[in-house]
Amino acid sequence: MAHDEYSGGGSFDALPSFVVAAHELKSPLASLRQLILALEGDNLDEEVRRRLRRQLSQTTERALQLTNDLTFTANLNPDRFPCQPLNPLSVCRQLEVDMQALAQMYNHEIVWPHKNKKARQNTALVVANPMLLSRILANFLDNAMRYSQDGMPIELSVSRTPEQQVQFSVRDYGPMISQKEYDRMLDELESRKSTKTRPDSSGLGVFMAAQFARFMNGSIHARRHKDGMEFLVKLPMSQQMSFEFGLAA
Repeated sequence: MAHDEYSGGGSFDALPSFVVAAHELKSPLASLRQLILALEGDNLDEEVRRRLRRQLSQTTERALQLTNDLTFTANLNPDRFPCQPLNPLSVCRQLEVDMQALAQMYNHEIVWPHKNKKARQNTALVVANPMLLSRILANFLDNAMRYSQDGMPIELSVSRTPEQQVQFSVRDYGPMISQKEYDRMLDELESRKSTKTRPDSSGLGVFMAAQFARFMNGSIHARRHKDGMEFLVKLPMSQQMSFEFGLAA
């Protein structure tokens, strides 16, 4: 399918102000307030209360992760975040466990690469820090689930590039960003005015992902499709021998 691509090797790294951070944290905090008010209702049955408590827990976790990621960006050093050869499918497998509740809340199925036999047979080791790589992918997945059409799948894939890199791609399916909005996004990225990636997003998650990727000698990229968006991170491939991982489907 035809698409436009933007490489964020440098411009995604524009430092957002504290106003941007406050904007991004405003959404989960507002959701927490609404959930707490809803739980104070007198006429709720137990099933509704359980659902609200679950959403409250998940939204709190998202706000805490955003805060943690901001802390990480201010203290990126090799002693705290050492890079090492990693099985990328093992990272995805653990991420599936971590993202399960969020995917259910947003009503999206995530298509995981470790459940694909061909991917298991052709995946190379990646040189990365497991925590930072997981946070990059979690940010991409969270963004995709919030902006995809209800019930549509989110695709996470892993592949090798001709430049001897390992590429992780998170693809959503709509609603489509207009060409005008996409062009404005690229203009803002290139001119370092902001780090917006969606019409109503501050782009803080993408900023932090770019910081983590750059620390690991990688880069992030964006593609506009006719039916959605795709965000990618490219990281160095390990020189160790590639092999079939044989993870359970």
